[in-house]
Amino acid sequence: MIKPERLLRGMIGAWEMLIDFPLPGSLVRRFGGHVDSTSKLAGFPLVGAAVGILLAFVAVFCSTVFRPVAGSVIFAILATAFLDLKDSGRGLALLTSGILMRQRGIPFREALPGLNADWNRMSGTPLAAVFVSLLEVAKAALLFALAFGGAKLWIAVILTGAFTVQGMLALEPDRDSGVPLLPVSLENRRLGWWMAGIIGVVLLLFFPFGVIVAGAVVYFASSGFAGFFRRNFGGVSADFITLAGALVELLLLIAGLLFVL
Repeated sequence: MIKPERLLRGMIGAWEMLIDFPLPGSLVRRFGGHVDSTSKLAGFPLVGAAVGILLAFVAVFCSTVFRPVAGSVIFAILATAFLDLKDSGRGLALLTSGILMRQRGIPFREALPGLNADWNRMSGTPLAAVFVSLLEVAKAALLFALAFGGAKLWIAVILTGAFTVQGMLALEPDRDSGVPLLPVSLENRRLGWWMAGIIGVVLLLFFPFGVIVAGAVVYFASSGFAGFFRRNFGGVSADFITLAGALVELLLLIAGLLFVL
């Protein structure tokens, strides 16, 4: 059993790998620094749940202070901005880069190594602007529907699931060095699933069927991406992990619309 202090250190370590927004300096000075990879693995779903619950409170606040429609619109805009900016837009840029390469007729498997998160290389491309605009509107519309439909806490399911997939993929060998980003022993690798499962049991109280569907999406996405990256590239990269997380976020947003509302 991991002690609470180790879990907190693991969450800080996972935050620094997942989210570019800086944590308060006093918290980092007290609990930051060296943390073992096993604690970081446990921290991935915990960070997703914590941030998701915070965003759900923001949604409740917006709906209380403003009229329900206006509050849901404000939450949708804020949540969309967070999903994009938490990794400085790298996930969105990688998705856009993939669409541009696919439009040029490059197969997905061949396009993956050439994806880039540099917006400067895509600036001025009409298709990129159209794709980003449509995707952002779609994400905001889905988040609005969830908030207005009374499923504000589904954002916690989305972030827990996406961060869990990223944590599990970080256990895979790096495609260049062969060393995982999270070198965790085989007997401790299930800890990420256990932690996500505990969070899922709590969220089952709010979305019984939806969480079961989300769990299936997360499990099959994690194992599917891991197998695909191993077979075709010998491992993962930071960009592969970020892209997988962005795709899982979209899948869970759609799952919320289909199985929760």
